[in-house]
Amino acid sequence: MANDLETATAPREGLRRVAIDPVSRVEGHGKVTLLLDEHNRVQQVRLHIVEFRGFERFIQGRPYWEVPVLVQRLCGICPVSHHLAASKALDQVVGARQLTPTAEKMRRLMHYGQILQSHALHFFHLASPDLLFGFDSEVARRNIVGVAQRFPDIARQGILLRKYGQEVIRLTAGKRVHGTGSVPGGVNRSLSGAERLELQRDVAQTVAWSRDAVRIVRAMHEQHPALYDRFGHVPSSLMSLVAPDGSLDLYDGALRARDADGQIMFDQFDVRGYDTLITEAVKPWTYMKFPYFTVQG
Repeated sequence: MANDLETATAPREGLRRVAIDPVSRVEGHGKVTLLLDEHNRVQQVRLHIVEFRGFERFIQGRPYWEVPVLVQRLCGICPVSHHLAASKALDQVVGARQLTPTAEKMRRLMHYGQILQSHALHFFHLASPDLLFGFDSEVARRNIVGVAQRFPDIARQGILLRKYGQEVIRLTAGKRVHGTGSVPGGVNRSLSGAERLELQRDVAQTVAWSRDAVRIVRAMHEQHPALYDRFGHVPSSLMSLVAPDGSLDLYDGALRARDADGQIMFDQFDVRGYDTLITEAVKPWTYMKFPYFTVQG
């Protein structure tokens, strides 16, 4: 029965529809709908992504050099990821089989700045209110303002960590948001000596604050291991980029996937053939797509 229910429409068969709209403390816009039976037991939950994107169509017919800038508008939090993905795809189009060492390093640095600021925002601004106050605490204070009032040092570290990541992006991409530093075939800027020193000056403190965040999570896990081991756990296949030696790579490499049991499904697969591995499904109640490994159906 559950597979046939549609939370985007009126409930049927005696079920009651509850909507949480909008969902807060997420990157983007969405709502959650639940179908409850007469005993208030949840029969179905769905997350609806309500923002229309359509960039696959928007970029058709545009000059190729515009694409790395256009696709960044997918997100204000992780624009660099889209910026670099488009640039890397277009490297193949313009025949740039191998970038110069400077271009490779600039792109990697840009991406690492993106990862730092995005993770800092997620951990300190979005997740830490629940972690620091507890899931059963007063909802009204579980936000970044509440964290700043109760844990000012932690809030300050989160803000400054994200600021450092944003500065890395500014110096490598030209702007903190929606930069233009990566172009098909390479990059259009380099770091001056003064800019390198500016970044180096705060590296040690940034690493120290990052380790402090890890210690916070470790301490919480030690207090409630059973809770955190199972919280948010969803058995799923996973895929990532890996370097030639098999280590995780965040910018370039080949594809590796593991199933929900941790068994390797494929390894060192050429990224240019990714579309032979993945199929995207669409649903009528959300703009989000549902990718899955084609062989798993």
